[in-house]
Amino acid sequence: VTLTGARIKTMERASRLWCLALLAVLFTNNVLCASYKVHVSGSSEDERVAREHARREARQVTCDVVIAGGSTAALAAALTSASEGAHTCLIEPTNWPGGQLAAEGLPAPDFAFHTLKEGTFVLPVYEIDRNQSNITPNFYKILSYLKDPGQCWVSPHCFEIQDFLGQVNILINEVKDKLDIYYNTVVHLASMEPSISGSHKITSLWAIQRTVKSGVACDGYDVRASKDLPDWYSPTDSDRWSKQVLEFIAPVYVEATAWGEVLALTNATYLQGIDERFDGDVSGQGGSTQCGQAFTYNFAETYSKDPVKEPPNPTVPPHPEFYSFQDDTWQKIWTYRRIKSASNSLDAAAGDVTVQDWGGGNDYPYRYLFLNKSEAAKSVGEDQWQGGIDLMALDEAERHALGWHYFFKNHTFDSNHTSLYDHIVLNSTQMGTCHGLSKLPYIRDSRRSVGINDFVIKISDISGNATQMVGVPFSDRLAIGCYDDDIHKTLNCTYPTYIQHFQDYQILPYFLPFRAMTSKDVSNLVVAGLSMAQSFLTNAATRLHPVEWSGGSGAGVAASYMSLNKLASTTDALAAIQKIQARAVLYTPIN
Repeated sequence: VTLTGARIKTMERASRLWCLALLAVLFTNNVLCASYKVHVSGSSEDERVAREHARREARQVTCDVVIAGGSTAALAAALTSASEGAHTCLIEPTNWPGGQLAAEGLPAPDFAFHTLKEGTFVLPVYEIDRNQSNITPNFYKILSYLKDPGQCWVSPHCFEIQDFLGQVNILINEVKDKLDIYYNTVVHLASMEPSISGSHKITSLWAIQRTVKSGVACDGYDVRASKDLPDWYSPTDSDRWSKQVLEFIAPVYVEATAWGEVLALTNATYLQGIDERFDGDVSGQGGSTQCGQAFTYNFAETYSKDPVKEPPNPTVPPHPEFYSFQDDTWQKIWTYRRIKSASNSLDAAAGDVTVQDWGGGNDYPYRYLFLNKSEAAKSVGEDQWQGGIDLMALDEAERHALGWHYFFKNHTFDSNHTSLYDHIVLNSTQMGTCHGLSKLPYIRDSRRSVGINDFVIKISDISGNATQMVGVPFSDRLAIGCYDDDIHKTLNCTYPTYIQHFQDYQILPYFLPFRAMTSKDVSNLVVAGLSMAQSFLTNAATRLHPVEWSGGSGAGVAASYMSLNKLASTTDALAAIQKIQARAVLYTPIN
């Protein structure tokens, strides 16, 4: 047995079990031995040996700030951190940065629609949310350029993903000397050590970067994610990908993955689903970590002027009984998130391109995306991390989405009641995949941190009477947001009464405090996006694109400030919050 700090390099099976027991005694502050880079055998001895060899051959990457990305917040954090002068490394799981707006296939930012009233007083929340002064400047710059070529009705801005990425590349080039993006790279291991604050700190994040091999179509996105993800998280080469293990070393890390992966890999305390232990919304009911928000596989369709014979559905949808227009017409669904309007009007027309993200269609409420906590911890402990998600749920959602495409086209008719079946065509180019689905699913909730001193944003912090004007004005605020509570429930779940009546809460324009961007257990981890410290109900109002961009920008400022000023912990950063706020206002409104 060779011990280097908290890292266990190699061990025989019996010795390994002894060390696990010893470490469990030594490190009693709720940190699993797996977080200390324990390498146990996987499904075979050959696999274990291959993993060990790949890590010995790992390339070290040193940065001021490392952002584990995949979300909209991650991109915003990376741009801001680099703009502040920190050498920033962004780990991006796909080849499209931007999360919801790109790889998750939803290029239609959600802004608030609601108005609050108290007596004769009216608070037009939707106007406040769309006011330029309340939108992160670089995000506003992108939206102003892209405008609304889709003429959709769900958002003031619906556009094609490639056009969005073009504007993102301009912002990336502006900070190219300080920002390195590692595309097609996933995190899979964290090395930890105790910190002087009594919690723990990350010493390195290990990741697997893959390079598509010659001859593989669609830049490697020819296979649905449910089938390809195990390959992404394997350090060994496959017939489609070449792999390189990277060890990222920095004084500060940012958890901005879409799936809260760093929280699980570091064994930090986290909430999942309607877990009520820390959220402050306790009703005495619920508490399930397997009941949360439904998720969606988005895809694009073209309204072709000429008929196109598509092959039949290559899969079997698991729940075709779910599909419904919900009393709407096909034209209303078509223009809901249309990203290209051929007629530049509100009517559906040949030449249009739309994104399907319909609650009664490709929403998948039958199975929760995330593994339960014990299964996730086991995959970390056995060195078998694959994102901590249920691959069966992913596969079912993919087939469900494809089934919706065929259902939808089978129920479209022109004004003469002639079928348009052969005119509604899957547009795989828009999603950058051969199969036509988005590269990754669009998700509405994730693993959520618990901040320092058990801090969590509660629903009462962001709601109230219209005359209050805003939510709790936290003294450590670093970002703002504005959206109504929006929950897409998973079926076969019993939700507490306070969640069942989520639409009764009056959501005010609100603030995101720095404490929500911390972890009580990991001192040098800043948290952004869906994984912020917040209750399930709060997440239902903060999970939208503009809020993620604002919150990610604030997190990027905090992380860069910590690194450049050699602050050892988020507790130290909280003590310096006024100085951090003075920098944050250059990138995002906080008032």
